[in-house]
Amino acid sequence: MADPPTPLLWTLIVVVTALCLALVVAAQILASYSSAYMAAPREITTFIDAVDFSIQENESYDRDVARVQRLEDKMRLGRLLREIQSGGDDLREHLNRLLISEEGTALRTGARVLWAGHRRELEERIRRLDLLRMRFLTVYMGIIATSLSHRDKQAEKSAPKDPEKTGMSLKLGTPRPAIPRSLTDSLRKKPSLRRLTTSAIGHSEKTSPPHRVGWMGVVQELQRSPVMQRRHASIEQAMQSPPLSPLSSPTPLRPVSSPTPMRKTPKFLSDE
Repeated sequence: MADPPTPLLWTLIVVVTALCLALVVAAQILASYSSAYMAAPREITTFIDAVDFSIQENESYDRDVARVQRLEDKMRLGRLLREIQSGGDDLREHLNRLLISEEGTALRTGARVLWAGHRRELEERIRRLDLLRMRFLTVYMGIIATSLSHRDKQAEKSAPKDPEKTGMSLKLGTPRPAIPRSLTDSLRKKPSLRRLTTSAIGHSEKTSPPHRVGWMGVVQELQRSPVMQRRHASIEQAMQSPPLSPLSSPTPLRPVSSPTPMRKTPKFLSDE
C-alpha cells in the first residue's frame, strides 16, 4: 500500500485545525450573544434611566448658565450645554429605534438578538455624555472661582488704605456695653472680700491694710493674729510648768525611802 503524498497530508491537517479554531471562535461569539440576549431586558432599563437623568441634569445646567453674568462665559457654557443636549437626544432616538414602543421597555426581537453590538454603542454614547458633563462642571467652577477672586480684589481696592484710621473709627463707633442694673445692685449688697477673709481667720476689722506685699506681709499678718498669739502663750506656759510624771500626772515625783533594817533579837529570848 502506497503512502499519501506529504503535501496532501499537511493540507488536511491545516484544514482540520482551521475548522477547530473557527468552531471555538463561533462558540465564544454564540456564548456572548446568548448572555447578552438574556441580560437585555435588565440592561435596557438602566440605559433608559440614564437618559432620563440626563434630561433632569440639563434643566439644572440651564439654571447654572442663567446665574453667570459675563456674556462670554455664558456663551461658552451655552455651547457646552447644547452639545450635552444633542448627545442626550441622539441617545434617546437610538433607544427608541430599539424599543417596540417609546413608553415601554420591551425590545424588538432583532435588537435583542444583536444586543451585544447595540450595548457597546450605547455605552460609548453614555461615556461621551459623561465627559461633556465633566467638562461643563469644570468650566463652570472655574468661572465661579474667577468671579469670586475678582470680587475680593474690588473689595480690597474699595477698602481704606490706612489701618490705624479704620481701627480708631471702629473703636469710636462701637459703644461700650452698659452694665445691667441688677448686677450693680447685687455687687453693692455683697460684702467685700477683705472683710470676709479677715473675720474668718480671727483678725479684727480695725487692722490697717499692710503696706508690704509678699512673704513678709504674710508673716506680719500671722504674727498679729490673736490665734497665733494665744498659741505662743500656751507654748510658753507649757515650757515654764514642771515636768510631768511618767504616768502623765501633774504631781512631781517623790523620792523613795530606803527600807528600815531589822532589829536583832536578844540572845536570851532566842535561847528560850
